[in-house]
Amino acid sequence: MIRGTVAFGDRDAWLLRENTDGHGLVQVARKVAETLARENIPHLIAGGLAVQEHGYPRPTPDVDVIVPDVLEAAELLTTLFAGRFQRALGTPDRLLDTRFHIAVDLLPAGAVLRNGCQVPFPKPTEISEEPRIVSLPDLISLKLDRYRVGLPGAGQDLADVIELIRRRNLPRGFPVASPVRKVYRATWDGV
Repeated sequence: MIRGTVAFGDRDAWLLRENTDGHGLVQVARKVAETLARENIPHLIAGGLAVQEHGYPRPTPDVDVIVPDVLEAAELLTTLFAGRFQRALGTPDRLLDTRFHIAVDLLPAGAVLRNGCQVPFPKPTEISEEPRIVSLPDLISLKLDRYRVGLPGAGQDLADVIELIRRRNLPRGFPVASPVRKVYRATWDGV
């Protein structure tokens, strides 16, 4: 089971990964975490794996990793594991794990995903060989920011937030980032 920055360990998420090819995701996340830790680089896991660990077990095709320096992390992973991690064509922030054919998206700590977004990725502080999971307030804030801007995949982001609200019985006043507070409350009201 992935260890995170908060207590969790959703049994359904674990079963989902064990009974599908998704368990390769955990192996890839662990390899990335181990490699970054050896070089004293902190990280946080976001995206679908974080959604699973926070209580909504749904399939995910990739591993999203927040790092302080995307280019440094990409260079490290592709140099130390030449052949295992390769840069995806034309994208400096996307790697491909050739063993499991899983994409690894490197996300810039302290920066926003795209123009129009207002919620920056949190800055990881803990160096760990085990995957560390982004906090639930940060995860929901990032997903609602993507949804608010209308980025590709925004429908899944909203669905993730709705399911997390339901499954975790989150309150209307849950501490999300201020740029998405109105969107969170409107979503909560709709649930």
